[in-house]
Amino acid sequence: MKLFTALFPPRHVVDELAAVLDRSANIEWTKPDKWHVTLCFHGDTADEGRFKALEGLPAPELRLKNFGHFRGTVLWAGIDGDLNGLARAAGADDNWKAHLTVAYGYRGQPMPAFESSPWTPAEAVLVSSADGVYTPVARVGLRTSARR
Repeated sequence: MKLFTALFPPRHVVDELAAVLDRSANIEWTKPDKWHVTLCFHGDTADEGRFKALEGLPAPELRLKNFGHFRGTVLWAGIDGDLNGLARAAGADDNWKAHLTVAYGYRGQPMPAFESSPWTPAEAVLVSSADGVYTPVARVGLRTSARR
């Protein structure tokens, strides 16, 4: 079991991203119901106090924007919006880069220009990942502009 802190985009943003991906390309697409922005990987244990300290922190407005890749094979959608404060509060290290993984086995296929509708995450989720199954362990509310 591995734990991570994540932000999950709303359904309409997931649908917008899914609509621009060419699923006929021969790569390993991640499942839309698993799409998330990882704020921090924790390994086998997470600092619950640190996770709970995210409660009430301000959440920025975000957009998914364009695509990039890691190591030439991991395709991701970029994040437009400043998540550095939340990521550092969650425990991210200096190598952290905001992204949403959409595929593995990417080999340079052309990707369209893309920008999703804006969204503001209302919560951060501590997630357990075991055998490819994501299970929410805990949730904390974030402060959105409506609650400032």
